[in-house]
Amino acid sequence: MRVARLTDLCTTLGAAVVFALAGAAQAVPATELSTGPANGAVASGEALGLNQAIRDGEARRGAALSTGAARPLAPRPEYASLPVYVGKVGDQPVRLRLGPKPDERDSVRGEYSGRGAGVRLLAGEWEDGAFLMEESDDGTRVSGNWEGTIDASGAVRGTWTDAFNPAIVLPFFIRPLGMLVIPPFDMTPNSGVTYAPAPPKSSISGW
Repeated sequence: MRVARLTDLCTTLGAAVVFALAGAAQAVPATELSTGPANGAVASGEALGLNQAIRDGEARRGAALSTGAARPLAPRPEYASLPVYVGKVGDQPVRLRLGPKPDERDSVRGEYSGRGAGVRLLAGEWEDGAFLMEESDDGTRVSGNWEGTIDASGAVRGTWTDAFNPAIVLPFFIRPLGMLVIPPFDMTPNSGVTYAPAPPKSSISGW
C-alpha cells in the first residue's frame, strides 16, 4: 500500500512541476522573444546586423543600376589635343573632342562633356553622309546612341537615344570649331582635305 501511495504522490508532484514550468514559460513577456527589442532597447535584427545588411545590399544594387555610371570619367590626356566640335544634345550645350580612330578610315573616337559630371567616351563612323556614334559613361558599356546626317559644312544633326531607355530621344546638332574631322557630305575627292588615316592595317578598334 505504501509503495502505491508513494507512486501516486510522485506522479502528482511530477505533473505539478510540469504544469508550473509551462505556466512560467507562458508568463515570459513577449519583449524577451528574439523577434522583439532586447532589454527594451535595440531590436534583435539590429543587434545581429540584419537591417544594416539589407541596407548595404540595397546600396550595392542601387550603385550597379544600368541607368548610371559608378563614378564620372575623367578626361583622357590623349584626347586633350583633338579637334573640337560644339553643339547641343536636347537643350544642353556639349563640347566634343574628336579624332580619327587608329588604322580605321571614316571613323572617329574621342570624348565629350556638358551632360552631367565628367566626360563620356565616343566612337563613331560615317558613310555616304550618314553618321553613327556610340557613347559610354563608364568606358565599358554603351549608354547612348547618336544617329544623324552630315551637311555641306561638316556639321552633323540627328537624334540621340538613351541606350537604357529607348523612349528617351533628343535632337542633337554639332559643328566643327576649327579643323574638320567629320567630312562634309558633298566633299569632292582629292580636294586636299584630310579627314581619315591611311588604309587600315589591322582590325584594332576601341574607344
